[in-house]
Amino acid sequence: MPFNKSHILFRNPFKYRRKTPKRTSEKKAAFFIFIVIIALCIGIITTGNFLKSVSSEMALSDATDMITATINDKINEKMSGGQYTYDYFVNLQKDSEGNVTAISANMARINTLSSEILQEVIAATNNGELDLKIPIGNLLGSNILLGRGPKIPIKIIMLTSSFADFKNELSSAGINQIKHQIILEVKVQIDVLMPWEVKSTEVLSKVLIAETIIVGKVPNTYLSLNQP
Repeated sequence: MPFNKSHILFRNPFKYRRKTPKRTSEKKAAFFIFIVIIALCIGIITTGNFLKSVSSEMALSDATDMITATINDKINEKMSGGQYTYDYFVNLQKDSEGNVTAISANMARINTLSSEILQEVIAATNNGELDLKIPIGNLLGSNILLGRGPKIPIKIIMLTSSFADFKNELSSAGINQIKHQIILEVKVQIDVLMPWEVKSTEVLSKVLIAETIIVGKVPNTYLSLNQP
């Protein structure tokens, strides 16, 4: 059979090289983008929750400081007149030798003063409400951003469960000497209304308003000022 050049087949060496499908690359890219988006979303949510928590605590702290300052200012104003001395609240009964035999509290005066102070604290607010504006930089806990940024409105509401009371503390001041301190204790329940949540807390303020040193033999039992 004669040789026919037309029967010779020339194969393309590149014809059977495996190629990566284009769709596979696109799927991988799409999957990678999807993972990145999910990671970003998780990061944003986590960061947002953390910032909310930090901001809430900072706002609560500022609200507590504001209420405490208001309470202390009103107590100091009330006590600055000099009318409310130790003898105003307490009567000391002594025997013929000058020894204290009993300590009696004037509960009527104590209750009246407690009520007046609490009313003045409430009167210092707008019917038991206070408005507070905190720069957003303060809520981020950064000294660099302190006092910077737009101000976030915070509302503080004093609840009706607030009350004022007197406590007494007795401690040794030496041989046959007892220090008797009268302490005004004001507890204010507040709600702090933030744009993202509402938190409740109790503000406790204690102020020493009178004290004396009782010299001589002191009875073992006292009429407690803690009694209503």
